[in-house]
Amino acid sequence: MMKKILALSLCFAMLVGILAGCGGLSGNDKGAYIPVSLNAETFDFDPANAYHNTDSINVLGLIYEPLFTLDSNGKIKPALAKSYKTYTDDEGVHMDITIKTTCWSDGTALTASDIVFAWTRLLEPSNRFPAASLLFDIKNARAYNRGMSTDLYIEAIEQQKIRLTFEGAIDEDAFLLNLTNVATVPLYEYAVQTSPDWAKSNSDLLTNGPFKLVSIEYEDDLDENEFSFTVTDDYIFDSKGNRILNDDGTPKTAKSTAKRIRTFVLERNSYYYRDTERDDLDKYVTPYRLLVDCTKTAEEILQEYQDNKLFYIGTVPLSLRNDSYVTKNAKVTDALSTFVCYLNENAEIGGTALFADAHVRRALSLAIDREAIANEIVFAEAATAFVCPGIFEKGISGSFRKNGGELLSKKANLEEANAELQKVEIPGFRASKYSFTIKVAGHDEVHARMAEMIAEAWNELGFFVTVQKVYTIENNDYIDQDGKETKKTNVCDDLMEEAIQRGNFEAIVFDYNAYAASAYAMLSSFATGFAGGSERGDDGEYTQISHITGYNSTEYNNLMEAIYLLPYFAQLNPDPDPKVFTNPDKNPYLGLGFETYADYIRAYRSANKIYAAYQITPSENSKDWEGQKATLLHAAEELLLEDLPVIPIVFNKQAVLTSKKLSSVSKNYYIPSIFTKTKLKDYKKYIYVFYNFPKSVEWDNYGLKEEPKKTK
Repeated sequence: MMKKILALSLCFAMLVGILAGCGGLSGNDKGAYIPVSLNAETFDFDPANAYHNTDSINVLGLIYEPLFTLDSNGKIKPALAKSYKTYTDDEGVHMDITIKTTCWSDGTALTASDIVFAWTRLLEPSNRFPAASLLFDIKNARAYNRGMSTDLYIEAIEQQKIRLTFEGAIDEDAFLLNLTNVATVPLYEYAVQTSPDWAKSNSDLLTNGPFKLVSIEYEDDLDENEFSFTVTDDYIFDSKGNRILNDDGTPKTAKSTAKRIRTFVLERNSYYYRDTERDDLDKYVTPYRLLVDCTKTAEEILQEYQDNKLFYIGTVPLSLRNDSYVTKNAKVTDALSTFVCYLNENAEIGGTALFADAHVRRALSLAIDREAIANEIVFAEAATAFVCPGIFEKGISGSFRKNGGELLSKKANLEEANAELQKVEIPGFRASKYSFTIKVAGHDEVHARMAEMIAEAWNELGFFVTVQKVYTIENNDYIDQDGKETKKTNVCDDLMEEAIQRGNFEAIVFDYNAYAASAYAMLSSFATGFAGGSERGDDGEYTQISHITGYNSTEYNNLMEAIYLLPYFAQLNPDPDPKVFTNPDKNPYLGLGFETYADYIRAYRSANKIYAAYQITPSENSKDWEGQKATLLHAAEELLLEDLPVIPIVFNKQAVLTSKKLSSVSKNYYIPSIFTKTKLKDYKKYIYVFYNFPKSVEWDNYGLKEEPKKTK
């Protein structure tokens, strides 16, 4: 009898183990299907390109996980990182970071080499990623980004451990803060290198966050008459990736159908930290799928939310922003982003570089009624500076914005704007002679409305300004595939993102998102040497690129250089032997970005002069650096807003509505809603409503406990 009981007990134990491995879920019950409204028109899921739309940041934050995170209270916490240790030995200052055991969304093990690849890619000069400067504390990182060196002190010393070597002592919190954003997440090298469109296709996209993109559907965009339409793309390539030119040297153009997202689905990444043999399916990620239908009207979104058919609104349509129900129930927080307008100083307008004249730029800024724009779109605040609320003053404390004060007027001042136009140095200048366009994402009604209000203000000054909506098209880039020109299906090219990256604009408006919650992360890329990369000439030599607007202020460049050098300056030699610069392998200053004696002396003397002007005494004590950097960063922001290559419009806010049927919706400092452990009340009643999404939504199946029979 005892043997039978023991045998039954063992069988029961095995059954429990099997059920545990299956997450305790059976049949089609894999967890909750949660319909949400995100409506983020994200066509490129490359984390290094995600910073021009706040909604896109919110989506990418669900599918990627960085080494560290910034919790809702502004505290740095480990995320992918398990532990870290900073130490000094005979070879310098190091940080060893051990990462947790986890996998990519296809089950491939995530290793330290994936971090090395991603950070090397971020620093690659030709990629021009502005987030590159976040890694400049790493030894040789700046030299690598400038094309001066191929040695980079980021090593995978074990499968789960990377070792970083720094240029010298570091501000540890400041460096870790730079690793809390999606721009620095690991990437799977094979996936990235295999397909040039890896970040645009859900079939190629591998992610390490709690969710993965399992489907994305596009449809033809429609004009005001509900007809599909085509747009012109002037960046098309041959099979080798070279831009195609006409016989006269002008870029060849092509017409393509405008596209928009119809639906997309984020599904639980079942490999996210999970032991697939032992852990429940929902141990680390509770919901099975987040379902997004981008085709619904504003009225449909609100009605379905009120009828418990939609459980979250993360992007409030413009027409609902004054709705009494929405304003009463929305939870509003600061977004770490500023809606801005870039002015291209290199663009030829009316036969001249109109925006190269600072008086023109100042006049355009003065003409904008920021308060009226903020009131129009509701969930925003008139921008009184460039750096937005939420950015820390020192380390991870204080408010940079409060301490920096108001540097821009909320209201328009046409009298001062016209006074600036009287100072324009262009011969024969008259505003009415100049016509230009403001580019804006065509799918974003909020951005489009702000662009229209800006254009109206500038037309009052006498310019002729129009708004050009920029759309997404079906991919028409030629892929090198056995020498044939082919197109990849279900892949789209975001012409707005391409315009920003390539400087293909006269004026352009978008969300400027902070890479990290620091003023340095927002301000550094406007300086040459910190803009993200270098151009390689025909002679093989690299030249530093300036900001994409063409802004290249010696004074601003010197300020940013002084901020960067501050931790190292006390140990620098004011007059080193010029011979040490002749051998790159032995040049002790190469890692800081100084290839020649002349470059070093210029930077040293300029920084020394700046420190004296701001009564800063360089120190080897990291506790001193936070306040000293803040002083110089405030000076940099003031100078930027005197020169105005970028015009801040509003500080963005995030407004979300969360159904009472959802629980355990968390957040961090960057993202207002994280669904990793979210539960939907009575979720089983909805399974057969949404289990065929996006093909169909069957409300007749509400409450069914078994899969309905399929009708012929």
